Amino acid sequence: MPPSKRPIDLNTYARADILRAFNSRLLPQFSTTCEVEVTGIKRQAEAAGVSFFVALSHAVSSAVNAVPELRHRMIDGVLYEFERVDPGYTVAREGDLFSFCDGEHTSDFGRYCEETQRRMDAVKRQPDLSVGEKHHMFFITSIPWFSFTAFTHPYDPVYGYIPVITLGQYTERAGAVVMPVAVQVHHGVVDGLHVGRFYAKLNELSRQAASWLKLGPDRA
Repeated sequence: MPPSKRPIDLNTYARADILRAFNSRLLPQFSTTCEVEVTGIKRQAEAAGVSFFVALSHAVSSAVNAVPELRHRMIDGVLYEFERVDPGYTVAREGDLFSFCDGEHTSDFGRYCEETQRRMDAVKRQPDLSVGEKHHMFFITSIPWFSFTAFTHPYDPVYGYIPVITLGQYTERAGAVVMPVAVQVHHGVVDGLHVGRFYAKLNELSRQAASWLKLGPDRA
């Protein structure tokens, strides 16, 4: 079930002038890339025997949900804050093609892992490129074939407020696992300050991976 949302009164919204200013721009989004150390997530995923991508996507989803501004969406002229936003993924399939996959965020990693893997397996069997109701989502795409220092996505004005997170190829350096993580957001509701909070939370979750990246009855 899609998460609930509450309308934000633009008459009292502190960013109302900023929102209007950027809505008048031809391209109101900005994208930034930061190298993130994901050693804790990589090592803990290996120890638990789970997909590194699934584990990393859970950390990304948790970090996105921790920043209220990343849950703001403009729908039919009304600004909303969702109580929760769910991840959507691109999933590789045969023939050098891909499919979209809609996920669901939960703080319970074991449940998230099981459900995400089930959904990803399903779209590999029956690909889905439909674009239905997505306002309650954000998107994660993985580019494991190369690293990068900048990344941008096509702009869709209907879903322009949806953050897009891009994960690049990871490398090992002096015992640490690092990878580029790009974030594309709508500048009307999100500033560099908020993107910085996302990166800080993602780094924190990687350092603390042993406390949440668990399967079984003793998981956190």
